[in-house]
Amino acid sequence: MAGTFLSMLLPFLSTVVAAVGIVLTARGRGAHGRAAVIGMLGCVALLLNGLLQILQAILLNVVIESVGLAAMGIVIMVLNLLYFLLTTTGVALLIWAVVARRAPQPQPGPQQPGWHQQPPAPYQHPQQGWQQPPSYPSR
Repeated sequence: MAGTFLSMLLPFLSTVVAAVGIVLTARGRGAHGRAAVIGMLGCVALLLNGLLQILQAILLNVVIESVGLAAMGIVIMVLNLLYFLLTTTGVALLIWAVVARRAPQPQPGPQQPGWHQQPPAPYQHPQQGWQQPPSYPSR
C-alpha cells in the first residue's frame, strides 16, 4: 500500500510543478516572448511525463493481468523509454528557454526621432540676497 502511494505521490508532485510552470510561462509571454513559449513547451513535456507515470501506477495491475508477467518486461522497457524521451525533451526545452535570446525591452518614455529633452533651468537660490542685481546697459 505504501509503495503504491509513493509511486503515485512523486509523479503527482512533478505534475503539479509542471502545471504551475505552464501557468507562469504563459503569463510571462509578454515579457519574455519566445523564451517563455519554449519554456512552456518544456513544462508540457514534463506534465505529460508525470501524467503517464500516474497512469502507469494506477493501471499496473491491469496491464500485468492482460499481457502476463513475461511480456511485462517489454512494456516497462517501452514506458521507461517514453519517460526518458519526455523528461529529456522537457529539461532540454527549459534549458533552451533560459539561454534563448530575448527581444529588446522598449525603453520608457517617448522615443521619437528628433525629440530632445529641454535642458534643466539654471539654479536660482531661493534667497533674494544671494542673487546678483540685474545689469543694465550703460549709456
